[in-house]
Amino acid sequence: MARSRPPVASARRAWLSRAAVAAALPAAWLAGCRRSDPERELRATIERMARAIEQHQPGDFLDALADDFTRDSGVFGKQEARRLLAGVLLRNEKIVLSAVVTDLQVSGDRARVTLRVLATGARAGGLIPERGQTWEFESAWRRVDGRWQVFNAEWREGL
Repeated sequence: MARSRPPVASARRAWLSRAAVAAALPAAWLAGCRRSDPERELRATIERMARAIEQHQPGDFLDALADDFTRDSGVFGKQEARRLLAGVLLRNEKIVLSAVVTDLQVSGDRARVTLRVLATGARAGGLIPERGQTWEFESAWRRVDGRWQVFNAEWREGL
């Protein structure tokens, strides 16, 4: 005579099986999301650059600029960007940036990104920004050793 399982043990085993499947599905989904997504990586890099300026960490910002960075409209490289950033950080103890990507095109390990930036600055403790400015940026990026770096940019003051 075959021995039957008690109904409680059978129900518990079925519940555990369903729970294991339910736990495995999100893990499998997350593993699938870990693949490289150039657009997401670029947006994250831009966000890190903005936070670096807000936190007065110029080195973190400059890490995203290629060593051969240039500006189209003149002789302006990474060293000039470093000097410009130092001046901005000295004049503004508190900086808030909002960067909005308006166009992003990826082609292999190259990308073009257009973004609009709103920056406000103030002395420490200032509740109301003392100055503000918008800019429009056109930038060219390349992926080097798995990291996106901007190698060329042009910008102009916004409205």
